[in-house]
Parts: sequence; structure tokens; C-alpha cells
Amino acid sequence: MKNLVLFCTVLFLAACSGEKTDQLLLELDKKKLAENINYDKIIFYKFAKIAVRSTAVQDTTQPEYQKFSKQAQSIVRTLNKVNGHGNENISVIDALRMYKEYRSVKQFVKETDEDVFPLLTAGLIAMNNGARSPVPFFKDFNKAYYQNIEHAILSMAVLTTRDLGQPFALYECSKTQPELLDDCEIKTLLEFVRGFLFFGNNLFYLSEDGLSRNIKWLDKNEKIPLPYTKAFFGWSRLNDEQTHVAFHSMNYLFRGFDRMRMERKIDEERSLEDFEAFLNDMNKLGIQNELVWGITAYLNLKKERPEQSLPALEKLSKSPLFSNSEREALQQTIVYVKDRKSDKALTNVYDKAFIGKIATKYMVAVLSKIDWEKLMKQQGVPYTEEVFAGIGKFKALSNSVSEYTQPSTIEKGKKEIGKKGSELLEKAKGLWN
Repeated sequence: MKNLVLFCTVLFLAACSGEKTDQLLLELDKKKLAENINYDKIIFYKFAKIAVRSTAVQDTTQPEYQKFSKQAQSIVRTLNKVNGHGNENISVIDALRMYKEYRSVKQFVKETDEDVFPLLTAGLIAMNNGARSPVPFFKDFNKAYYQNIEHAILSMAVLTTRDLGQPFALYECSKTQPELLDDCEIKTLLEFVRGFLFFGNNLFYLSEDGLSRNIKWLDKNEKIPLPYTKAFFGWSRLNDEQTHVAFHSMNYLFRGFDRMRMERKIDEERSLEDFEAFLNDMNKLGIQNELVWGITAYLNLKKERPEQSLPALEKLSKSPLFSNSEREALQQTIVYVKDRKSDKALTNVYDKAFIGKIATKYMVAVLSKIDWEKLMKQQGVPYTEEVFAGIGKFKALSNSVSEYTQPSTIEKGKKEIGKKGSELLEKAKGLWN
């Protein structure tokens, strides 16, 4: 209710002033974020997570547990059949039964904060052990802190999985509260991942807000080691001080991308300052990659130094990161620049959307190389194996339910049941209704 009052107040003040303020634009992004994660596949994922988390409930008189207990027991039985490390398919009957149960509590799931339940890790352990007894690791703990860590880890772990990916990472990011974390590397890396995801979903003001906070945090915490960040970006050759400089510059870079895509002239001017800061740091470190080339070319074109953009454009046009059509676009940019038509290069080919695509492609390529399970085990993160097995279970569950409940594939499910005989057909009656 307080958030609604704040939002309405901001809207009223902005309407009176006739200007879109930073606060108004940030509130609009928050509203868009809620809309972006409010669709069936994400709600079903939340349904599965609540089911697992509810298995660790100690007080079974809890109202939320009472409303959900029947469906939770059913889905947990199905999840227990899946080991989470393979490509198992859940049976048609189980998939349809779960979907029917999901529909019966869908509104409850939408309206319920999953964090009212115990930790996901505690739920996974209770599910595997078949007991509700407290887990020693979680005695005398700060629940808000650990569930924030869980959401943070999940947001990074599902980011590059083929079956879950960015929409699910966006949901997990929306549940994180970095301010609850101690001054540690996970906190700053989470802020960066959130910023990247928000940028990729056109939530530029939310992204800028977090990255600005991150830059300030990094300025105050120059001595904190960054082993995850080194692994994240593949900076194994950099020492701790160099890693800090490089990561600091990446936050400037993505804040620059946010500001570049914003509406106001002042934001575009700020973006150029951020890009300059990024290049200064990267050049000090001697790092050369698609991001450096992309920004070098963009800045030189914006500042009417087209001839200085050519070396970077040539390197970009040969990068394996891009498709043939994208390389052709880069070649066309080079032609425009050589013909002294840098304005056409910026508006027709090498525009804001294209340079944003360079950033996204680069980051996805970086993230796809990370084995988060291996990395977290190396860093001694408790219960890593259980968490990743849980992700595998959610993936199998989501895929199977989606496969048999979409209008285009319902007939496939009916045929499969038909092949297996009348007994299955009898069990399936009413599950499609």
C-alpha cells in the first residue's frame, strides 16, 4: 500500500511539473518489471519452488502451508522421481496432473511471496531426507540474508541454461535485495548481473540505479578480493587490483548503455562520459575485445572523428561473435565512414540498438563459459550440489508440463496416452479440462 501511495505521488508531481523525473522513470521501470515476470511459465516455476520450500515448514498450521499442502505433496513426489542431472521426461499423466493442480492454486501462487516459506536449500534437503527436522547449517541464521544469497546464486546459475535462462534469472533478480548482503564480492557481482538483465529487458532506469550504487560501492571497497569476478569474465591473468579496475570499468560501460538508450538529452551526454571512463580503464589494462572496439568506434563517430573509428570497426567486422548479416552491417558502416558519411553510419547501421546488441552478445558469450556449479564447489558454498540438482528438477518439470499443456501439443499428449492403453486414458479423463 505504501508503494502504491509513493507511486501515485510521484506520478502526480511529475504531471504537475510536466517533466519526467529520475524517480518517476525508476518507478515506471519497477511496474514494467512486475509485468515482465507475470506470465505462466514463471508462475509455474514459482509454484514448484514454493512446493519444495514448503517441505521444510515446521509449523504446519501456517495459513499459507494449509492452502498449499495438498498440491505441494503431489509435486514433491513427482520431483523425487527426477534426479536433476539428466534429460528425463516426466510422464504425460504426471505432467497433466501437476498442471491441473497448478491451475487450482495459480491465483494463490501469484499473490504469495515465496519467501514466507523456509529456504529453498532447506526444502531440497528435507525433500531428499524425507524429514522436517532443522538442518544444522541453518541454525541461528538470518533467514532474509540466506534467502537473498539463494536468489542471487539462482539468478546467475539459471542465466545461461537453455531451458530456463534470462526470464527466470530476471525473476530471481527481482527477489534479491543486495542491501541485505554484507560488503562482499557476491553483493557487487549480483548488482552487475541485475544491471545486465535489466538492461537486456529495456529496464534502463532500474539498471542504471543498481549500477550507480555498484560504482559507489566499488569505490569504497577497493581491497576486497574478487575470485568469482575473475572467473566470471575470464580474467585469470589479472591480479586483484587489476580485476577491480576492470570490473569497475564494466559497471561504467553498462551504465553508459543504459543512459544511451534513455529518452533525455542529458542522459546521452552522461553516457559518453561513462564510455570514456570505460575505455580509459581498459586501455590502462591493455584489454582488447569486442566491447572495447565497439565503444571506441561509437565514441569516435559521435565526436566526428570518423577516420579514428575505422581500425575498431575492421576488428569488429572479423569477430566470430557476429552473424553474417551483422558482419555485413559492419562492412556497410565502414563504407559510410570511408565516404565521410558518419551520420548515416550512426543512424542507418551502427545505431544505439546495434551497439547494445554488441554488449549483449559479448556478455552471453562470457556467461555461457561459466560452470557455476564447479565454481561454487571450489569456493566452498554449502549444498551446491543440492541446489543445482533442484535446478535440474525444475527444468525437467517445466519442460514436461509445457510440452503437454500447450494447445499445439495437446494432441501429442493424447496420442501418447492412447498408445499406452485404456488404463492411462481413464486416468487422464478430466486432466485437460
